[in-house]
Amino acid sequence: MQQDAGRTRDDVVRWAGTLYSDHVDHKDADGFAAVFTPDATLRFGNSDALTGRDAIRDAIAQFFTAFKSLRHHSGRTWIEGDILVLEAVVTYIRHDGKEVTVPAVTIFHLIPISVSSTPLADECRIYVDLAPLFAA
Repeated sequence: MQQDAGRTRDDVVRWAGTLYSDHVDHKDADGFAAVFTPDATLRFGNSDALTGRDAIRDAIAQFFTAFKSLRHHSGRTWIEGDILVLEAVVTYIRHDGKEVTVPAVTIFHLIPISVSSTPLADECRIYVDLAPLFAA
């Protein structure tokens, strides 16, 4: 399925898989932020929206300090035009060693390939209930 002239569904799915396996699951805030345009927005859960790649990187780096490690198990993927929706189950290892697993959905708006041949997002929304991660 073509997403944009020259960008296939497989390209986008591979991009997302690499983002999570190489960056997010290694707590690499710089690598995560690199997939965003300089003026991108990110809304994580019920937090206020962040604007700008630097703000996204800084907030995600801070979030990564809240737990020892995490890993994503991919679920379903939907792509419609420039919208990518990823379903996952995320397992966090807290600093006390407790393992917490929660479902999550992430929605990316990708910029056109005419602007960047590598997928870049100018908007991202992450929906996850992190209450179990921070519960006593």
